[in-house]
This record gives sequence, structure tokens and C-alpha cells, in this order.
Amino acid sequence: MKPVIFEIVQGEEDLASHSGLGLIGVLLGKTRLDAVPIPLHPQPEISHHHVAFSMIGLLGLGKPDFEAIEPFRGDDFFRLSLGVDPVPSEGTLRQRLDDVQGAFDAILKEESAEMIRRHAPKIGACHGNLVPLDMDGSPFDNSGTKKEGVAWTYKKVEGYAPIFAYLGEEGYGVNGELREGSPHGQKGTPEFIREAIRLAKRITSAPWLVRMDSGNDSVENLRVCREAGAAMEPDTFLG
Repeated sequence: MKPVIFEIVQGEEDLASHSGLGLIGVLLGKTRLDAVPIPLHPQPEISHHHVAFSMIGLLGLGKPDFEAIEPFRGDDFFRLSLGVDPVPSEGTLRQRLDDVQGAFDAILKEESAEMIRRHAPKIGACHGNLVPLDMDGSPFDNSGTKKEGVAWTYKKVEGYAPIFAYLGEEGYGVNGELREGSPHGQKGTPEFIREAIRLAKRITSAPWLVRMDSGNDSVENLRVCREAGAAMEPDTFLG
């Protein structure tokens, strides 16, 4: 077979290298973010959900920095796919998310759980019909940076030490919490487990199996699982 000789011509279409934003926009759908009261912004000109969606869009593109929004302010595909009009400036994005101070956390986690419940093709079990709920810390390497909260972690690098919870063999994220690098991994973990279990129950009614690292072998953690109706097995908490 001879090579195909392609004819390249200039078209009038607008091409985008980030078409995945279309799917992100569909999955986000409607949110309740505008109902969250932010005292410093009682009647914002740019709505809260426009700010949140813009940041989520950046994160979906692997661009976690506020200044990364500027090239997209004139990008019609970014605006239309996320339903954001107008796209906020770097200053608005930075200031609003600083002022939010975690006010969106509960709603975003609940809506994420609802999205998984409605759209996940399956939530795989690990032992019989037991659905795993895995939780563990995951230290980041932020060596050489001067970001707030970066400290010496147990992995012997400077960074953060966030904790995550994943549901099912597929690993659907149900909870996450950014943490400074230096505190003990057990600090705040009972509350994190309680929230992860609450969100997992919004997704599936199947019996679940909590699996954690031996570093979280704590009476407090066991108590939280028992309050949720869990029975204990070696190295795991069975729900």
C-alpha cells in the first residue's frame, strides 16, 4: 500500500485540545453552590458556581495554579463546556476561593457521591459481596517549595500528607483531606472515617469492608466503625 497523500487546508472550525471539558461540564450539571452564604460576597457579580467550575476545569486539565485561568478567559470552548459566563479572572478566582474557607466542601463531596451513585457502571466487591472502602495517607513530595503547611513527612521528604478514601475495586474517590506534612497520621482520622462512611452509604447499600494501614490501628477508629454498625476482623473493619 502506497502512503496516502493528504491535502491540508485552512478551515473555519475552532479546534480545542481539551475536549474532555465537555464531559466534565455534563457531569457537574447543576449544583447548590450558589446557595452557600459567603459573608464577604453576599451578592457576587460572578456566581460561586462559576468560580468553582472554572477551578475544577483547570484541575481537570492538570493546571492547579490560579494564573492558569487567564488564557481560558477568551476560550469559547472552556466557557461553553462548563457553562461559565463570564470566566473569572485570576484575581477573582484567587480571592473567592480564599474567602470560601471550606464552605463548599460538604456540598461538593455529597454531589460527588451522588454522581458516582447515578453514573458508576459498577461498584466492585473484593470478598463475596463486600465492597472495599480503602483509606490511607499519601505524603506528597514538595521539597524545595515554601508553600504553607509543607513540612517533614514520615516518608522523609518535605511536603503535605493528605488522606484519601476510595470505594469499590474501581477506586471511586469519596473523601479527601489536605493535611500538613508534620502532624501524626492519626490526627483527625476518626472524623475523616466517619465522613467517608457517611458518603459511602449515600452511594451503595451493599455491605462494606473498611481497609486501613496498620498505622491507623486505634481504639478511636474502631469506635467510629462500631458506631456505624461495623464488626472487626484482623487488619480490617467489616461493615
